[in-house]
Amino acid sequence: MISRSLGPQFGAAIGVIFSIANAISVSLNIQGFADTVQGLLEDAHLSPFTTSALNDIRVISVVTLVLLTGFTFFGMEIASRLQLLFFTILMASIFNIVIGSIIPPNEEAQAKGFVGYSNALFRENFKPAFQDDANGRNSFMSVFGVFFPSVTGILAGTSITGDLKDPSGAIPKGTMTAIFFTSVSYIVIGWTTASVTLRHASGSVADLRAGNLTACHHDPYWAHDLSTLPDVCGKPDSPADCPCSYGSINFMEIMEIVGHFRPIILAGIFSATLSTALGCINFAPKIFQALCRDKIFPFIHIFGHGYTKNDEPYRAYALVMIIAVIFLMPSDLNFISNIVSNCFLMTYTLVNYATFDASYSNAPGWRPTFKYYNKWLSLATALACFVIMFALDWKSAVIVVGISVVLWLYVYYKNPNVNWGTSAQANTYKSALNDMHRLQRIEDHVKNYRPQVLVLTGLPCVRPALVYFANSITHGTGLLICGHVLVGESVKQRSVMASESYKWLRRRKLRAFYDYVAANSTAEGIRALIQTSGLGKLKPNILMMGFHRSWYNWSEVAMEEYTSALNEALDAKMGIALLYAKEGFDITTVVNFEKLVEDNTHEGNDQLKSAASADHVVPLELKPIEDPEVQARVRLAELFETGKKKHIVGEIHVWWLYDDGGLTLLIPHLLNRQSPWDKCKLKIFILAGQDPVAAKKEMLSLLEKFRIKADEVIPVDMEQPPGREQTQWFDRLIGGLREDGPTRNRKVSGLGVIRESEVREFGERTSKQIRLRELLLEHSSKSALTVVTMPLPKTNQSAIFYMASLHALTSDMPATLLIRGTQENVLTYYC
Repeated sequence: MISRSLGPQFGAAIGVIFSIANAISVSLNIQGFADTVQGLLEDAHLSPFTTSALNDIRVISVVTLVLLTGFTFFGMEIASRLQLLFFTILMASIFNIVIGSIIPPNEEAQAKGFVGYSNALFRENFKPAFQDDANGRNSFMSVFGVFFPSVTGILAGTSITGDLKDPSGAIPKGTMTAIFFTSVSYIVIGWTTASVTLRHASGSVADLRAGNLTACHHDPYWAHDLSTLPDVCGKPDSPADCPCSYGSINFMEIMEIVGHFRPIILAGIFSATLSTALGCINFAPKIFQALCRDKIFPFIHIFGHGYTKNDEPYRAYALVMIIAVIFLMPSDLNFISNIVSNCFLMTYTLVNYATFDASYSNAPGWRPTFKYYNKWLSLATALACFVIMFALDWKSAVIVVGISVVLWLYVYYKNPNVNWGTSAQANTYKSALNDMHRLQRIEDHVKNYRPQVLVLTGLPCVRPALVYFANSITHGTGLLICGHVLVGESVKQRSVMASESYKWLRRRKLRAFYDYVAANSTAEGIRALIQTSGLGKLKPNILMMGFHRSWYNWSEVAMEEYTSALNEALDAKMGIALLYAKEGFDITTVVNFEKLVEDNTHEGNDQLKSAASADHVVPLELKPIEDPEVQARVRLAELFETGKKKHIVGEIHVWWLYDDGGLTLLIPHLLNRQSPWDKCKLKIFILAGQDPVAAKKEMLSLLEKFRIKADEVIPVDMEQPPGREQTQWFDRLIGGLREDGPTRNRKVSGLGVIRESEVREFGERTSKQIRLRELLLEHSSKSALTVVTMPLPKTNQSAIFYMASLHALTSDMPATLLIRGTQENVLTYYC
């Protein structure tokens, strides 16, 4: 119940504690039975087993345990019949006490404390009074610890749920009925005894006749050395300087005197102890059997095996018997009672908290059949149980809580692959929703800016390098959405694709979301992603795409869709980023989708998790690779993978050519803070302007105010015209794309051409971009990553001409990130 409500961590921990509590409770009740039997033997001057009373108790306890366990092997039907027999005897015993209390006592009974009904006596006994005993000082809590195990059967019905025909109806009725009759029985017996018995009595008829029946010492341990007491103490005619031997406090068999007929009282004691022990012998194995079948803890599944048609857990019965024998050996009721009490109190703490947590989550699935509860009362009761544990016995409380914490941590880090729809999951949703509403009320501020990236990856597993690079920017502290557009495909497979993608991301510890759109065209799908991705303030503010190397052979429509995506992002006030790598990103042809789905299915597998934790990475699911280009793309993905112990060695070059709000500076700074880029040097290139020295000094001052550490600032001269070599290279690039070029049939085939008018219109701009290419090749051709302020597409500029301009900035270069902000500041001087 707890595991399905609070999750496997709490459920498994409390399942173990609750099973142990019931097993030890078997020892407690059998110990009480054995003590009574040994007392009877002692009264008869018999010691049939050993010469030691303690050893006799141990022998009687173990024999009784074996016999009771033997009865359970016949199943719940036999046990239920025995319980009915015990119940009948117990009720007869209670009636015997009530009836006996009405019968006037004789002088011998009065001398031992049974004096008959008296209002004054009831009022006196109604007040608390505690007396020291052989175990030390007594208080309310010490008495509570002994009494509490007698009311721990409240969960008995839940322990045998599988054996009931109608658990949902039988458990509430049976539990409430049992609580009512138990409470009435305890109150009747307690008040009856308080009304007719003295707390202290000497046991002497002479004292009774002389009127000094209670003149004896009320503390039986008043003497520091009991051996110094007179030899006649404890005998009927003991003198007044002896401690009281009788009365409700000093004489444990007072009920036998009140009830007049001792055999029925003894039978009631036997019934109470044996029925509770028999119940716990049935409950503990079944609870542990259910825990074993969840397979949360290793090596215990063998105890979950059931036998016969009733699925009896015989192995668990044997284990419970062994635990009971261990706790029977000390032969100390007080020792056992405190441990049992704290084990049950820990269970009740979690049961009450589970009720509160499930109710507090306000989940639609929380529809309890028992509606007369209050969540705050449940929380208060949980706290009360937890506090009482330490007030009762802080040492055993620390042990029980410590064991629970260790078991909780084990299950938490093992993270079993189960989904039980817990209230913890409902509270996670509720908390996230509340946080979203609170976040929506917070005004945006530049200090709190963080990149929230929508990266167009398709399925994350087919472009892992792009996913890893985007994750290096957000690194779990910013929103990352992997966007996927399927043209002309049905949306029916969305849930399956999302499930597999999320498993793939989780196994690699990538804190990212997956968003899928089915559209009639790529442009329409990207537009939909830009407009609908995210929620509230958690919406992307950067669109990232890979720069395609094969743009040269694209149709005019495809190029228009690509550039329109950039314009859509800018219109939505989003920054744009294009990542270029000469290797490319797409590894669809070698992804082993069957192995990927299989590994995702065994997401919680210990072997996979240990492999992931060794180097903090999970290998890609690939088929054998023969294509050198695809091999290079896989190596690129492995290079970009976050969380690796290996680091990229080199330099990150930042070409900050235009003030875009600081995004071009912020992104490389964030990359430089986390692996695999954290070992790279950061170099910043700026426009030299009229005075390179002043420009460098101003930039260094700006970086200091922004608290961005750069290893070097280099001014470059963009005013010079480009050299002939690069100018000719660009002319060759666009030569085959011009409308009057040698391939005039491009336009006819729908591939698109560059108009002569735009070549003339953007000639100066093109010249600057050629000059920038010249500088990039000169300074950054050996860098690990080059970040360049991206030129924006112009109104009259064709898509193919714009793509050629971007190609000029990336061709023959290492990994290059073209980036452009929205002119809104993302950096500030203030902390």
